[in-house]
Amino acid sequence: MKKIIVISILFVFCFLINCSDDNPTNSSISKKYPNDVGSEWEYGTIMIFEYYNSTAQVIETDTIDLSNTIVKIIKTNDSLGVYKELTVFESYDVSSPQYKGKHWYSNTDIDLSAITYSNAGSARFIVPKITSRKYLTFKELKSIINSPYQNLFYAKSESVSDTILFYDVPRKALAYPLAVNQHWVELETPWYRERYVERSITLNFNGRVVKCYEIKVNWPDFKIEINDYVNLNIGLLRRDIIADSVLFTDPSSPDSGRFGRYYESSNLVRTNR
Repeated sequence: MKKIIVISILFVFCFLINCSDDNPTNSSISKKYPNDVGSEWEYGTIMIFEYYNSTAQVIETDTIDLSNTIVKIIKTNDSLGVYKELTVFESYDVSSPQYKGKHWYSNTDIDLSAITYSNAGSARFIVPKITSRKYLTFKELKSIINSPYQNLFYAKSESVSDTILFYDVPRKALAYPLAVNQHWVELETPWYRERYVERSITLNFNGRVVKCYEIKVNWPDFKIEINDYVNLNIGLLRRDIIADSVLFTDPSSPDSGRFGRYYESSNLVRTNR
């Protein structure tokens, strides 16, 4: 079966913060994400496609290993327009380092917000056609999860451009102080979406048991799970994206396909933090 290859989304939604991991639920501690030039993280991503039969039983599974993604801080105290003291993240897939994305974040005492981004010619944007159907096509699913706005489909371009695009309203990646049961509005446009801290859990990272927050999404328009696992010293440890009842279509037969479940997991494999 022909495999579908898509671009890793890590750089779209990467936020990395800094605090004590001895007690990640201590709301009296308000630290910020790592803000040191040269800080670097590498993530490995896999995609799993599970296909259903007529009784919703999984009858076939397809797994794809994507190229690792590098994320690093290349500049602090940058300025763009009316925004000052911005931190610049650069990201790229290891297999195609010529296609770099840049993302500017503002870190205040109350939140960490994405202000603007530049895809450096690595993407072209197409607004998806979302209708009243009860399912999403796989193309529409990619449209939603693979973009700075989380709603636009992108594919690599042969051209190179440094066009900088501002969010209509800054996207609030984190709200301080980060603590269990914390809720905040992440997006207001083009869709309304909330994030919240579900609980504190432990994960294994390079043989270490690490405490982290499990951050989930409340997205009324779409039944898509986005689960982030954030340690307040190391940063983003893992991201899982899960969507059920997806219609997977073949490009040669776009009007027909099979329903299934989509799962994407990006895991931290290396950092100099």
